[in-house]
Amino acid sequence: MGKLTSIKVTTFRKFLEQVGCKFYRVRASHEIWGRKDLTRPITFRNTKKEIEPFHIRTNLKTLGISVDQFLQIIKEL
Repeated sequence: MGKLTSIKVTTFRKFLEQVGCKFYRVRASHEIWGRKDLTRPITFRNTKKEIEPFHIRTNLKTLGISVDQFLQIIKEL
């Protein structure tokens, strides 16, 4: 399994678009993204430059994507 590190917010947005998510809205300082088949939204703070591994893992669980799959998609962006 690859090592998960912080990534830029812009890269995470591209990843979400790649896996079929759409931007819904901004609430306070959090961006809300979603997809019809998800039971809960994908959220992250847009005021920081990078997203920490803990928050990436939480959102990957919601998406049903493994860390290895995530890293492969990020590499291809």
